[in-house]
Amino acid sequence: MTETDLPSRERSQLSGRYTENGITVLVETFRPSESDSWRTEVTSLEDQLTDWNESFASAHEASDEFIYVVNTEGMAVFL
Repeated sequence: MTETDLPSRERSQLSGRYTENGITVLVETFRPSESDSWRTEVTSLEDQLTDWNESFASAHEASDEFIYVVNTEGMAVFL
């Protein structure tokens, strides 16, 4: 599959690097093309991918879920 074969997606401005307690992850909040639902994927610098099985009504809701997990389980959950 080439890059042009991949489905397009809208990336949220809430995406980016997030660092806490010395742990940095890349947070990608996006909406697949032709979809109203937002998704979040978190990738550690060691390439460990964490994604949610559910989708969210807005980019802010998806971002809030990431922050909730950080606050309740800590950043180590993404390693």
